[in-house]
Amino acid sequence: MEQKATNLATIGRISAVPAMLKVISDMTGLRFAAVARVTDDTWTACAVLDPLNFGLGVGGELDLTTTEEHGTVFTFSLPTA
Repeated sequence: MEQKATNLATIGRISAVPAMLKVISDMTGLRFAAVARVTDDTWTACAVLDPLNFGLGVGGELDLTTTEEHGTVFTFSLPTA
């Protein structure tokens, strides 16, 4: 639990993160962007931009062992102009 708090605090101190999430959201067209701490079992949101109203806030966790995509590799490519 201490490592999680340290990660949240570290990301929270980086003033550029909100702007970076906005750029990522604008470039991809996604309405949810986050910086996450990922372990084998959990995905913890360290910074969030959520115009989608997905509802996962800073410090919120997803249990990866119960998600439908557990063990699936996701890759994202930027659209070409």
